[in-house]
Amino acid sequence: MDESILSSAPRMIWRLLESHDIDADALFRQSGFDPAHMSEPRMRYPKEAFHTLWAEVVKRTGNGSIGIEAGRFYSPLDLSALGVSFLSSTTLMEALQRIHRYESIVNSSLTFTITETQGRVDVLSDANFSVEQVARIHEDIRVSILLDLCRKGLGPALNPIEVAFTYPEPKDTSEYAAIFCCPLVFSQPISRVSLRVEDTQRPFLSSNRDVAFGNDQILDRVLSELKGSSLASQVKHVIIECLPSGSPTEKDIVERLFMSSRTLQRKLSDEGTNFRTLLLEARRALAEQYIADKNMPLAEISYMLGFSDQSSFFRAFKKWTGDSPSQFRDTLA
Repeated sequence: MDESILSSAPRMIWRLLESHDIDADALFRQSGFDPAHMSEPRMRYPKEAFHTLWAEVVKRTGNGSIGIEAGRFYSPLDLSALGVSFLSSTTLMEALQRIHRYESIVNSSLTFTITETQGRVDVLSDANFSVEQVARIHEDIRVSILLDLCRKGLGPALNPIEVAFTYPEPKDTSEYAAIFCCPLVFSQPISRVSLRVEDTQRPFLSSNRDVAFGNDQILDRVLSELKGSSLASQVKHVIIECLPSGSPTEKDIVERLFMSSRTLQRKLSDEGTNFRTLLLEARRALAEQYIADKNMPLAEISYMLGFSDQSSFFRAFKKWTGDSPSQFRDTLA
């Protein structure tokens, strides 16, 4: 599985850019991001694509510590169901365990480790970015968001014992001190937020067990899809999203998945399939699913499957099954 990041995560970058009066839409598109994808719950961006975007953000703002500032512009909903599940937890420790369980949904290369020693709980994290500048930005964002989530659950008075960063100490740490309100250490082997054990055992102000468990079920399905996903399944998912707008082309798919046509063809060939086969499979599976709903008009089904007209859909369906759509529907119980 290629390393990827949840499509809603860049929303904070958009808000950050707008706060600096920078045209967010233009910068996203210049960096190869379609902003519309940020609202699609199952869409993901390749992790490497963030290198270009963040490099441009640093260039436009002139701020090497932009990650600390960016942490102020996120919303828990940018983390999808994980943000809701976290804040619905019974205690802070339960919330941290949810982060540990579902970390890869936000960033497939993200690792969180929770350790408890001598009255403190250490939350260690690493996102494995090869570009130093990008790695620092994401480290700042991770610790900023983690602490803010904890404060949203327990109240703004929560302060860590210590926060550790892997990079050398910046010349100006005043913004760090204002955000974290605790001792800071730099040039450490791994990023770390250290909390008091008694704080992690405190009940959350927003605790709701039913909401937490309901979102856990959503996260479990997403995690299962992510771990078992192949390029073919990703392509089918994009095809299904595109069909109501007309029959998607291979060009439409590669633009959504941030890869070249040659790469798409090679990787699908390695999986024993191709774009045309996946398009036919997706259409046929959806057609049978829609036709099973006897309240759904055949004209609407034709539109939902991206056919230019109803007769084209009828011909294709008869080729697939040997029956016309209406005959197939009549055979269903």
